Amino acid sequence: MSQDSSLQSPPDIAALRRFYPDLAGYGDIRLVTLGDGAERGVRVLEIRSGGGLELEVIVDRGFDLGRLALNGITVSWHCQNGYRAPWLLNPFSDKGQGFLRANNGFLSTCGFDHIRQPETDALDDRSSFPNEAFDYPLHGSGAHQPARLISYGFEEDADIPYFWCEGEIVQTMQFHGSLRLRRRLEVPIGGQQISMRDRVVNSGPTVMSHMMLYHFNIGHPLVAEATEIDVCNGRQIWGQGDPLSAFPAPQSEQHNSLSVFAMDSEAENGLCTISNPHNGLQLELEFERQSLPFLQLLRMTGQGTYGIGIEPCTTGQRSRSDARTASEMVFLKPGDHRTYNFNIRLNATQPGRSGTVS
Repeated sequence: MSQDSSLQSPPDIAALRRFYPDLAGYGDIRLVTLGDGAERGVRVLEIRSGGGLELEVIVDRGFDLGRLALNGITVSWHCQNGYRAPWLLNPFSDKGQGFLRANNGFLSTCGFDHIRQPETDALDDRSSFPNEAFDYPLHGSGAHQPARLISYGFEEDADIPYFWCEGEIVQTMQFHGSLRLRRRLEVPIGGQQISMRDRVVNSGPTVMSHMMLYHFNIGHPLVAEATEIDVCNGRQIWGQGDPLSAFPAPQSEQHNSLSVFAMDSEAENGLCTISNPHNGLQLELEFERQSLPFLQLLRMTGQGTYGIGIEPCTTGQRSRSDARTASEMVFLKPGDHRTYNFNIRLNATQPGRSGTVS
């Protein structure tokens, strides 16, 4: 998937330099280290496009995405976990629910060998592993692992100049196997969109099951009463209630509901949009259907836990055995790889009202 530059024209760099002797005054990418509480020591890349988009890349938490904002208005979902350092996290704690002690921000990457609820399952290749089965925590033990920062910078010579960064995360265990994810992010200067490209490789000596779920989290004020959800080319295959109904105001009782959509097999890409008709904020998430043929939708409507999760994934089944039965479990032999590509676009049709609380 190529970068979509249709939303606005890129700025003239030569013209910008007439006003900005250092382009950092307009847009920038910089590496910072957080210094307090459970976030202490966590590296974050801060990106400002110059076109109103601001993005945090949490290097030491899976190269995940933290705060996402447009024109100073945060659209990502955040809770009290903060950007918890991965060395404080045990994914197997709390009966396998340790993921919930770190989930926070715009994207938590789930996998790389398991998604959804904790399970114990037979191994795909136990030639060396001492046990017949393996324990998988909620959303896999690859989630929230520290990344190796490969590089970052600004590409000025491209047709559309852009800020970029690359990182690598390895999920590995001796005698069990190894999966390596390499991620590249690009943000065009002056733009309001993000492209993300992932490549997952089996870098170990054994066959590995491979499952991915991308947990994109959207919050207020994009999510508010009457916010509209559109899974543009998906068909609901299971779920609770009407997942595409207009969003309610925060409810006094905590309530979360899950639904899963199968993306149209004739479509090249999946597309989901979240739109607030009152303040004009809109987010579009586009992804390749061939590698991510399903989308899970999470609605959180309780006071204090209020937001929407858009979750493209490799299987629509709830369990590992069901995924195998439905031929939706991916197996990677040593050296095999899979790629996942995304375009994320933000828009404010009424920018003067984008900060209005609905």
